[in-house]
Formats: sequence, C-alpha cells, structure tokens
Amino acid sequence: MPIDAARSQEAAAGPSPQALPTVNVTAQSVGSNAHRIVGPIGGSLPRPKSLTQVTQNVSVVDRQQIELTNSNTLLDALGQVPGVEISRTGGLGGQIYLRGFSTNNWRVPLFIDGDRLQGRNTLQLADYMPDDIEQIDVIRGPASLLYGSDAMGGVINVITRKPTADPNGPFRFVGGGISFGFGTNGTALSNYQWAEAAGLGFNIRSSIGEQKASSYETGDGLARNSDYRDLDGNLVIEYTPVADQHLSGTFHDSIETDGRAGGVGGAPGYPFLQVRQSPNDLMAGRVDYSGDFSQGPFSHVEASGYIDYFDTHVLTVNTSSATKIVTSDSHVIGPETIGGRVLGVVVPLSGQGWGQLITKIGADTFHEYRPGSTAFSVTDTLNASGQVTSTKISPESQNVPNSQQTNVGAFALAEWTPVAPLTISAGQRVDFFNTQTATSPLASVALLPAYEADTSNNRVAPTESIGAVLRVLPVFDLVGDIQTSFHEPTDTELFSSTASTIPNPFLKPETGLTYEGGVRFHTGDATLTATAFHSVYQNLILTVPVTFDGLSTYTQQQNAGDAQIDGVEIEERWQATSSINLFTNITALRGTVTSTGVPLPYIAPLRGRSGIQYAPPDSGYSIEGVMDWAAGKTRIDPSQEVPTAGYAVANLYATLQLDKLLTPKLGDTRLSLGVENILNAAYADAATFANASFDKSLTNPLQEPGRNFTIKITHTF
Repeated sequence: MPIDAARSQEAAAGPSPQALPTVNVTAQSVGSNAHRIVGPIGGSLPRPKSLTQVTQNVSVVDRQQIELTNSNTLLDALGQVPGVEISRTGGLGGQIYLRGFSTNNWRVPLFIDGDRLQGRNTLQLADYMPDDIEQIDVIRGPASLLYGSDAMGGVINVITRKPTADPNGPFRFVGGGISFGFGTNGTALSNYQWAEAAGLGFNIRSSIGEQKASSYETGDGLARNSDYRDLDGNLVIEYTPVADQHLSGTFHDSIETDGRAGGVGGAPGYPFLQVRQSPNDLMAGRVDYSGDFSQGPFSHVEASGYIDYFDTHVLTVNTSSATKIVTSDSHVIGPETIGGRVLGVVVPLSGQGWGQLITKIGADTFHEYRPGSTAFSVTDTLNASGQVTSTKISPESQNVPNSQQTNVGAFALAEWTPVAPLTISAGQRVDFFNTQTATSPLASVALLPAYEADTSNNRVAPTESIGAVLRVLPVFDLVGDIQTSFHEPTDTELFSSTASTIPNPFLKPETGLTYEGGVRFHTGDATLTATAFHSVYQNLILTVPVTFDGLSTYTQQQNAGDAQIDGVEIEERWQATSSINLFTNITALRGTVTSTGVPLPYIAPLRGRSGIQYAPPDSGYSIEGVMDWAAGKTRIDPSQEVPTAGYAVANLYATLQLDKLLTPKLGDTRLSLGVENILNAAYADAATFANASFDKSLTNPLQEPGRNFTIKITHTF
C-alpha cells in the first residue's frame, strides 16, 4: 500500500484512546553539536557548501572530523584530503600541493567563505585556527570556470563557524564555550573561547583563540626555529529582517609570529639560515547578503564584498657563508585587496518532455595594491678565525616599486537534466586583468628598460567546461568532464626584482586542459568515488637562469615549457556496522615537463590515508585509528629537490562525552585524547621544499613532527 494512502486511512479512523509512555525531553545548549561529533561518522561523504559543478570532485573535512582528529592547524586538517601533500615550514606554517601544483605558486587559491584570500601565498594557511572553521571544501582539479585565475590544481574554500541560534524573540545571551588543549611535542598550548547572542533579528558570534608552542621534536631530533605563537579574533553579526533575507558582517584579525625551520624560504634551515615572520598580521572584513525569492527572474541571490590587509616583517639571519653574516628585516607592506562577488540562480525552467534546466550566473572582482617592500640589513665580514672585521649597515629603504593588479570576471553555468538519469553541465567564463607597476626604486638602473617595456599590462582570459553525470543505477554513477583553466601572472611574477632576479613583463598566462572520468558508488552505508584524470598545461612559468648586465648569476620567470600531469584519486567511506566505520583514500600521481622530459618537482607518486572508527551509537565515545602512508619519491629533478623515503605513520584518537559517561552535572563537556606518530617515525613529506645545494638534514627537507600526546577539553554552555 502506498504510504500516503495508509496515512489517509489512519487519519480517517481517528486517534486511538491509548496511554502513551512518558517522554523525557532534554535540550542541548544552542549551537551544541557534541553528540553528532562523538557519534558514528556514517557511510556518506560530507557534502560541500561551496559553489561547484555537478561533475567536480570535492572532498570535505567537516567539523566532526576536525574535532575527532583534534587538528592543530589548518595545514593538519587539509592533510586528510585525498591528494593533498603538505609542504611544512615549521610548527604552524607551510603550503600544500594538490594535483602537482602548490598554493605557494598561486596555482591552488585559498578562499574564505567563497571570497578570495589573496596576497600572502606563502603564509596565509596559518591565518585561521581550526577552532574557527566549520568545514573545509577542497575542489580537486581545475575550477577556473567558477573561481577564476589560479584554480589549476584545485581550490580550497574554508567555511568559518557562524552563529546558530534563533534570531527571533528578544535580544539575549544564548550560550558559548571554552576549550583548552595541550600537546607534549613542543609543549603546545591552546585555548579558545566563544559566545553567542541573538534576538530582534540579529545573531552574533564572537571568539578569541590563542596557540603557542616551542620548536618540535622530529624522529631524529629537534627542528630548531619551528616554534610559534598565534592570536586570532573573530566577530560575526548576522541580521535576518525576514525569513528568506540575510545580511552579515564579519571581522577577522590574526597576529602570529613563527619560525621557518625549513621548507619554502627556510631551507636548508639550521645552522645556515634562520627565517621568522614576526609579526605576520592579517585584518579581514567582509559583508554578505543572501536572499531567496518566489517571484522574479532569480530564485536565489548572493553578494559579498571584502577587504584584506596583510603586514609582515620577515627577519633573516644568513650564516651560509664562511666569510660573512647577514642579518635583515624585510617589511612586506600589504598587499591590500578589495573585492567581491555576486551570484544569481535563475528560476529553474522545466517542462514536459525536456526535463529541468538550472542556470547560475555570476561575477567577481578584486583589486590588489602592493606597496613596495622596505628592507634593513647588517652585514658582518669575518676573518679566517670567525671574528668580525667590519660591519656594513644598509638603512631601511624601499627596494621594489609599487604595483597593483585588477581582475573582473563573469561566468554562466547551465546544468540540464533532460531525463532523470542524466545531467549535462556546461559553462563559460571571461576574465579581464590589468597589472601596473611603477618604475622606481630599482636594484639596478640596468633593470629600467625591463620595467618600462610594459608598465601597464592588459589581458583577457576565457575559460570553458563541459561534462555529464549518467546515473546508470540508483547507486552507481558515471561522471566525466573536460575543463580549461588558467593562471594569470601576478604583479610579483611580472615585476619582481631582487639582487638575483630580474622582471619579465612579457609573461603569458599558463593555460590548462583537463580530461576527467570516474565513478561514484553510493548506498546508505557506503560511498566510493574514483577519478582518473589527464591534464596538459602550456606556457608553464619556470625560474630560468639568465645572463643580465654581464653577470650570469640572475634568474627570471619565463614561459619555459609545457607539462602533463596524470593521476588517479580514490575516496571511500563504509559504515560496516552500526559501530564500525572504515575509510580510505588513495592518490597516484605523475607529472612531467613535456618540453624537457624532466619530472615536475615535489610530487608524491603514491600516497594514502586509511582508518577505522569505533563509535557505538549513543555510547558517548568515539575511538579512531588512522594510518597515513606514502611511497618513496625517487623520480625527481635533482637540480630542484632530493629523494624522500616512503613512510607509514599511525595515529590514535579518542573522544569522550563526559556528561554521558560520568555525570550530567558536567553539562556538554568533551575530552579529546590523541597519540600521533605513535612509533616516532622520522620522515619528510614528498612535497616539502629542500635546497638541493645543501646536504640533506632533518631540516632539509624539514621532517614532520615526531610522537605527540594530545589532550583537549571542551565545554559548551
């Protein structure tokens, strides 16, 4: 019998005069999600909140997984995503590689709540604490159609935590929380407090957090200069005048100081080089609007505007020469970036015989102003006994010209479902760029012709995508797409100059073409996605040695070659029983500069993550064991990197809901325990930058942290 018919018959019969059992109703604090966190993670993969195409591969690290693994940094949380390689510089900072491209080289851009965070590609993954993050969406593969320039290897979109209380009713304080964490490796301490208020249509959440640690121990010894201290503050104010209209404003400030024990800008590390950012400051503000409509051409509209300002002092002590010691302070002012975006979802069109058409149109823009950095340095000259014989002081002065870049992009995406088993996705985007530079000051007057060659650079870049999802069975889909992508050279790539680099205003955009195909298997208890891809890239920007002004010690950014990257990505989650969950991801990758036959650097050929969670429903506890592993990297370009060995690292996590296990008097209180790198393995990730001119050491490439016992207690009221 149909369910609706059965319900009609039950209603017609009227209620039965039965005595109902007593129902005890308990309520959690507003915003509490404790029981969801300690429960089974389920067989479905978390759903993204980002703007995506139906054919794209998206991995999500949700709040539950961040809490269960007690992630200390955004970098650690990203390490759970298939294909993400960590390029660590210290205890807090670093970059990632995704599908062969690095966040440091602008090929995997970072977005915060859908808006680009642009400016400090080397440092910006340290600007947000995991406690302030609701989930992380990682689009694996090109995404230039929706996200513009740089989305060649993928996109990271961090969704920050928002207030969750009901904004209606009188204005009142509705709850908050506090947490304290400790890790034995580096004596790491953290604390985080938040509070929420709501009423009269408003909803407010404020938070402040701090984390600090000494230099961490690797499996082979101390990674000097890997210490850090970070202070973050966040304020979100939402206003909901009517149910389907929302306004919000967000302010975020992050101040941190940390060392680069190795990695990008820090290798080879101790005893040759000590680099610190002290402080590294980010101030970010944004306003958002979203609305749903029952009339008019659009069913949903979103818009946002933002401003980001960075300010960093980079302190360096260089002792790599036996005859001199150079101490410097580079003040990187800005950049200041203003931008925004708008998205409209056209009212779906549907009709008998031709299915449904959903169309999204949007535009985004940014303007980045980058004042020239200033620098101060002291050079001590040494004799054969190591004694200082002379000192040269270079007073603080601006050392590169001011520059700026403006981008405006617009796109349209149509997803047509002519019949239930088939969805076809197609889109087009066009971007306009203008990049400008001043012509002074310059490190040498000989550079002036290069700057004057093109002080104002205009470019137009088109992007296309087409793909389809074929639902062969209710639990089995075939997915395929073809996408183009591009990377417009940044103002620093076009006009950067130092004592050893010269500008190249004639750089062309890198362009990419990717073919993807895969399967998706999904039941209520299990999900498996498998994707194979083939990407080709043209006008790859590489650093090339050049002779300039009679000297052969210079390098320049040039469109020096083409490249090809092939890979396979698998992600799986299976709720095998009501208490046991098994999860795995595996990535195989191979990249080559096709114009030279040389391997693309810093690519792990095979890596993965496997785990098991034991969490009986309503038990109040969760135990999770995880194994991170990778094959050795031996196919390398020896001029740029060193081989790395394979590894397997075991981690164990437990989360206990104390009010359920001990006494309800404790309220919503969780205790998280962990042992990371249980066997104290000494290893480095294949993506970690190394200075090939120096011998290998525990900081070249920088080794990952050794064994670490963690404890964290969280109370929500």
